[in-house]
Amino acid sequence: MEDPPFIDGTSPSVKIGSSRPMISTISTPHVTFLQNLANYQPLGTLTFPLASDANICDDWQEYYPELVSSGSLQSHSDAQNVHKPIWVLLRLGWVRTLARIHPLNRHGIQVRVYILPADVGGKYIDRQDSRNWEYVKKVMRYIDLSRAAWEGTKDPIESSFHNDASTPGSSLSSHDSLFYIFNTLPSPAPSSNLPCPYSSHAIDSLLTNTANILGLRTKLYAYQKRSAAMMIKREAEPIHALDPRLEEIVCPAGGKFFYDHTTGILFRHARRYDEAKGGILAETMGLGKTLICLATILATKGHWPQIPPEYSLDQNSTRAEVGSLVQMAAAAANRERIPWKGYFPQDLDRCRTALEQNAATYIIPPPESRRSRRPTTVSPGKTIRMCAATLIVVPPNLVSHWKTEIATHVKTDALKVLYLDDEAVWTPLTSNLLLYDIVLMSKPRLVEEMSLCSCTDLDACSCSTRGQHSSPLKDFHFLRIIVDEGHNFSTFGRKNNAVSALAKLHVERRWIVSGTPSSGLLGVEASTAIQETLGRTGGNDSQLIRSILESRRSSGFEIETNTGVRKSAIQQELKDLEKLGSIVVDFLSLKPWSNLKGNDAASWKQYIMPADGGQRKPKSLASVLESLVVRHRIEDIEKDIKLPSLHNRTVYLEPTWHDKLSLNLFILNLAVNAVTSERIDQDYMFNSKNRASLNQLITNLRHSGFYWTGFTKEEVAKSIEVSRKYLENKLLSAKSEHESGELREGDFHFLERAMLIGENILASPSWIAFSAAHELGLYIDDFPKEAREAWSLCRDEPSAPLIMGASQVSRAQHYVDTHLYAPDPASGLASLGQSTMDKLWQSLQPELPKAGEEVGHGHQDTSSTLKKQSPQKTKNALISTSIQKPVTMSKRTISLAKANSSPRKHLTQNFNGSTSQDPSTTAEAQTKVSKPPALKSAMKSASIKQAIDPIDPSSVLSKTRVSGTASAKLSYLLDRVISLHDSEKILIFYEGDNIAYYVAQALELLGIQYLIYTGSLSTDRKSAYIATFNATETFRVLLMDVHQAAHGLHIAAASRVFFVNPVWQPAVEAQAIKRAHRIGQTKPVYVETLVLKDTLEDRMLQRRKNMSAQEHHKAEKSLLDDDVMAQLIKDADFIPLLPEEMKDVRGQMAPLKEPQKLFGRVAVGMEGGDPDKDLIFPEGMKGLKERKRKRNPGDDVSGRRPLEKEKKTATVFGSTAAMIPQGA
Repeated sequence: MEDPPFIDGTSPSVKIGSSRPMISTISTPHVTFLQNLANYQPLGTLTFPLASDANICDDWQEYYPELVSSGSLQSHSDAQNVHKPIWVLLRLGWVRTLARIHPLNRHGIQVRVYILPADVGGKYIDRQDSRNWEYVKKVMRYIDLSRAAWEGTKDPIESSFHNDASTPGSSLSSHDSLFYIFNTLPSPAPSSNLPCPYSSHAIDSLLTNTANILGLRTKLYAYQKRSAAMMIKREAEPIHALDPRLEEIVCPAGGKFFYDHTTGILFRHARRYDEAKGGILAETMGLGKTLICLATILATKGHWPQIPPEYSLDQNSTRAEVGSLVQMAAAAANRERIPWKGYFPQDLDRCRTALEQNAATYIIPPPESRRSRRPTTVSPGKTIRMCAATLIVVPPNLVSHWKTEIATHVKTDALKVLYLDDEAVWTPLTSNLLLYDIVLMSKPRLVEEMSLCSCTDLDACSCSTRGQHSSPLKDFHFLRIIVDEGHNFSTFGRKNNAVSALAKLHVERRWIVSGTPSSGLLGVEASTAIQETLGRTGGNDSQLIRSILESRRSSGFEIETNTGVRKSAIQQELKDLEKLGSIVVDFLSLKPWSNLKGNDAASWKQYIMPADGGQRKPKSLASVLESLVVRHRIEDIEKDIKLPSLHNRTVYLEPTWHDKLSLNLFILNLAVNAVTSERIDQDYMFNSKNRASLNQLITNLRHSGFYWTGFTKEEVAKSIEVSRKYLENKLLSAKSEHESGELREGDFHFLERAMLIGENILASPSWIAFSAAHELGLYIDDFPKEAREAWSLCRDEPSAPLIMGASQVSRAQHYVDTHLYAPDPASGLASLGQSTMDKLWQSLQPELPKAGEEVGHGHQDTSSTLKKQSPQKTKNALISTSIQKPVTMSKRTISLAKANSSPRKHLTQNFNGSTSQDPSTTAEAQTKVSKPPALKSAMKSASIKQAIDPIDPSSVLSKTRVSGTASAKLSYLLDRVISLHDSEKILIFYEGDNIAYYVAQALELLGIQYLIYTGSLSTDRKSAYIATFNATETFRVLLMDVHQAAHGLHIAAASRVFFVNPVWQPAVEAQAIKRAHRIGQTKPVYVETLVLKDTLEDRMLQRRKNMSAQEHHKAEKSLLDDDVMAQLIKDADFIPLLPEEMKDVRGQMAPLKEPQKLFGRVAVGMEGGDPDKDLIFPEGMKGLKERKRKRNPGDDVSGRRPLEKEKKTATVFGSTAAMIPQGA
C-alpha cells in the first residue's frame, strides 16, 4: 500500500513495526482510518539518543522504542519521562510517530509526533478515558512545537524536551497577579458594524456625532462614548469566542490546533461559545460610570429584548377576533423589535397605546408533572411580556445619588423613570410597567419583590408569605439590568438573597457597575492617589503607574522565602477569583462556566483558580476578563480628560503633653503586661488567645493619637502598684536563691521607667481632670476673672490659660450668647459655672471605687445594648480599659450652630447697651431676657452685611479667646478649617466615632456648621448629608468614617481632604481620596494626613510605605498580621517627658495660630429649632429624620395596607403617575 502523504506534503516511506500492535488487530475500515496520516494532527518534535544497534536511516520511517538506547535514556531523565507516554499512546493508536537520524547530530533521533485530535475519529477509537489524556499532557510538556525543530534545522540540544511555543505571542506569565492582568486589559475599541441596524445606529450616535445623544444634557468625554458604545456592542452582538479553556496553537507543519492545558485534550477544530450580553463596567472611581450607563440607556431607548431561543417556536398567538390594522401593525412592529419609542411623539396617543398594548410575549411551559392516574388540570404556562425598560438596582445609600445624576444629566421627559425607593409605593400593574424606560430600586426592595408568593388565588394561598402578591416584575422580560456596586452580590459557592432574587428575573442584558469588582480588581491609578507628592497632574503619573504595575505583577504564588506572605497572597488572590467566579456564574451566566453537569460543564475552580504550585493558565483568566470588563487604561483616559491636580502630603506634628501621656499609657500597659506575665501563656497580651482584645487595644492606641480619656487615675495607680510588687518579689526571690539574673536587666529598667511615667501622669492635674470628666481639653485666655475658679476643670486652682472641658466651654458660650442684650452678659456666669461643675463632679462620684472594691473603668459603655466589658485579669498583669471599646460621648451628627459662614466675620446686629428691662442678677432670671429674632440658615445669612461686633469692645467678654487644645491634631485641623472653609469645602476622614465628635465639639464652638457621615446613620439621612453637602453652602465641613467612603459616593464639592490618622489599608485610603478627586471636581484637591512625629503611628506609616502588595494583603484586616509591625509594637518605647512640661500649662497645649473669640461670634438661634431644616432629603422623605416601616391595624405581614384601601403615587422623573396596587 502506498504511503499516505503528510500534512506538509512530504511522502516518506512508512514502516509499521511492532510498536503499533493495535492496528493489525482492528477491522479494515479502522486500519484504513488509522493509516491515513491526514487524520492525525502534526504536533511537534522530540529528540532521543540513538541506540548503537538501531536500524535507522536518514529517511523517515515509523518510530518504535527499540530505536532508542535504554542506557542513554537512564542518563536523560527528561527523555525517559516522555518516552513512556509516547509508547503508551502508540499502543493505543492515539499517536503516530516518524523518525530519522537527526540531520545535525548523527547520534540522535529526530521524532515527529502526530496525534489524533479528540474531535476526529471518535467512532474508531474511544478517547473518553481522562487517564490517557494525562499522557498527552506529559508529551506536551516536553515536545518542541517550533517549525525549525520540525524541519530539523534547530540544534537538537536546544530542541530536546523543550516546549517553547505553548503560549505563542503571550506576554503573560503563569504567576501574573489578577491585579496586573486587570490593569493591562486593552481599552475598549468599539465599531458600529453590527447586524442589528438599530444597535449600529445607537453606536454611531455615540461615536460619530459631535453633539450629545438625544435626551442627554451633559457632553460626554471620548472615553465615555467608547465605553457606552462597547456596552451596546457587547449586548447586541456578543462575540462567538473561543472556549476560554482552550488555547490556539500554531501547528509546526502549518495550520492550527486547540489545546486544553488542564485536561490535556486536543482539538483540531475550535470550540466556541457566545460571550455574555453584558459584563462589568469597571471604569476607575470618579470617571462617570453612572453617566456612561445613562448614555447607554438613552442610546438604546425603546430597544426590545429578543425572545429566548428555547421559547421562540410556535409563539404566534391566535387572536380571539380579527384585530384592527393598527393592532396588527403594532404587533408586527413589536415582533420585529423595532424601537418605536423614538419615532412616535407623545401626541400620537392612539399609535403609542396600540404599540404598548400589543407588546410581544412568550410562554414558559409548565414543568412536567409526575405520572398519576388522577385527572390533572393542564397548566397553560406562564406568559412573559417583553419590556424595553432597564432595571437599575443600587445599594440603599446610592438611590439619591442616581436620582441626582438622572436629574443632572438627562433632559426633562427624555426618560420615564419609576422610583421604587419608598417601601409604601407599590409596583405598578403589568400594563403600566411598559410605560417606563427605567425602573430604579434598592437592593432590599428587589429582594422583597422577589420573595412575594406567586399564588393567583389569595383565598387559597397557603404560602408563608400569605397575603403578599407576586411581583409584577416577574411577568416581564426586561431589556437590561444594571447593578451598581454589584460586587456586593458575589458570594461564590452559595447564593444569598440578592443572587436568588436576581435569578427570578427575566433579563436579556446584565451589567455590574463597580470600579472595584473585588479587592484585587482595583485600578492602578487609585494607588497613585496615596503616593505622597507635592503635586502632580495625571500626565505625570505614567512612570509611577508602570512602577506600581511591575511591583504588583507577581501574584505571590512563586514566593518561597516568606511563607506567611505567600500564604496571605494566595488567600487574597483566591478570594478575588472566587468573587469574580460568582459574578460570571451566578449573575452573568457566562458559558461554559455556567453549563450544567453533563453539558460540557467547565469548572471555574479547575481552570481559573491557581493550582497547588500557584501556576495557572493566564490566558484563560485574561480571556474571561477581556470578554466581560469594559474599562480604559489610564493612559487612554488621559488623552481625553485631565482631572485637577492632586496634592498629597503628610503633616508631621509635635505631640502635646497630653498626646504623650495618652500614648505612653498604652505602652505602659503593654510593658507591664509583657514583663509581669514573663511573655508566656495566656497572661501575655500577645498570646494568640488574646488576639481580639489585642486588636481592640491597638485600635484604641491608634485613636489616642488624636485624643483619649479612657483611663482613670486609679487604674494607673494600680498598674504602678502591680509593677512595684512584681519587682520586689523578683528581687527577693533572686537574693534568696542567689539568682540575680532571673529578671532580665532590660525588663528591670523598662518596668522602672514605666513606673516613673505612671507617676508623672498621676502628678498632672489636667490629665486627671480630662480623664475623670471625659472631656476634650481646651485652653481659654482672658476668661472673666470672677468666674475663672467656678469654671476651672482643675479643682485646686485655676491656671493661666484656664483649663476647661469642651462641654463646659459650650455651656458658658451659650449662656453669654443668650444674654448679649442684657446690661451685663457676664452677670450670673460664675454662679452657673459653680452649679455646672458641682453637678459634673457629683455625677462622677459613683464611678469612684469604694474600699476593697475592684477598680472600675472610667470610659464605660453605658448603652443597654452592649455588655459591660471588664478588664482582662491575669496572674501578674493588668490590662485595663485599653482593650475596651470607647464610649461614644455624643450621638448628634449635625451641627446646631446657626452662625454666619465664617468665624472671622460678625453678623450685623445693632448693639444697644441699654434695655428697657431690668435683668436680675441670678442665672435663672437671666435666661428670661428677651432674645433677638432667630437667624436664618448659614446659606441665607451669607448675604447679610458684615458689620460690628455684638459685644461691647470694652467688655471683658470681647477679649476671651480659645487659645489652644490638648490635641496637636485638633489644633492644626481647626487652624486649617478656619483659614479654608470660606473658599473651599472640607472633607475630614476619621476612624472611630469619638474622634468625629471631638472635632464636632470644637467646630460648634467656632460656629462652623458640619455634618458627620457615620455608619450608624439611616439610609435616608446618609443620602441627605451627601446631597446637602454637595448642593448647598450651609455645611462647609463633612466628617466621614473612612470605612464608609468606599461605596460609590460622589463628594466632588470638597477640595480639601484631611485624614486625622494615617490609614493602614492603602486601598481604603485611595477609595476615600477618590470621593473628591473625580469627574465634577473643578479645583485642585489637597490631601493632608496628620501624623504625630516620632510616635508609633509615624513608624506605622513608614512601615506601610515599604510593604509589598502581598504583605498588605496579609495584614489587610489587622496590622498585627504584619510581623514587622507587630514587632514594632512589642518594641515600642516611651515618648520622653520633659520636666518643664509638667508645670508649664501653656506649654502643654497645642496653640491655635490665631486665638479664636469665644463669646458673641454666634448669634442666638431659635431654641428647639429643627437642625434638619437645611437638609435635602430624598424626594418624598423631606422632614422625616428616621424612616422606619410602621405597621397599622389591618396591615398584612409586609407592613402594607390592605389592597382595597391603598393607592400610592410613584415618583416619576418627568411626570407623576398614579400607581394602583396589584389586584385593586
